[in-house]
Amino acid sequence: MASASQRAPEWATRAAARVDSALPPAELPAELLREVYQHARECYPEEACGLLVGPRGAAPRRIERCTNVQRRRKLAGESELDAHEGYWIDERELLQALRRAEQEGDVLRVIYHSHVDTGAYFSHADQAAALGPGDTPLWPGVAQLVVSVYESGVRDAAYFDWDEPLHAFRGHSVARPG
Repeated sequence: MASASQRAPEWATRAAARVDSALPPAELPAELLREVYQHARECYPEEACGLLVGPRGAAPRRIERCTNVQRRRKLAGESELDAHEGYWIDERELLQALRRAEQEGDVLRVIYHSHVDTGAYFSHADQAAALGPGDTPLWPGVAQLVVSVYESGVRDAAYFDWDEPLHAFRGHSVARPG
């Protein structure tokens, strides 16, 4: 029988992808990570969500905070998940953020959201929301950042990018900003 420290975390069955320690850590600007972490803490106990935008082929340079309208969707009967368990970016805000990015010569680089009181993993629900027809990414070339936040603060983050040959998301660790 496995000891408690050897058992998989309680969220493991909900994970479609986890951090692979064999992969190099994700390189994200520390100031943007601090902003994302702050957003996650401010939204707790609901999930935060937003975008990182920047030039094509370069590191993101700006955060676009978005409103999580998941609670509204649950109340309208559009989802069984509430804002503590899921996120849905307000469509108008998403469109405005994408237009702003385009006007500034930027593109969407990363979609981020937080997981409340659980680990930084890419859940089956996250994966289903990120994939479109043919199980290919809705946003080709756009990574997913998941931040684990508890009442005491951010515990961890993981960066998931699409691996075309594997036809799957791969998880990278994210260094804590100094």
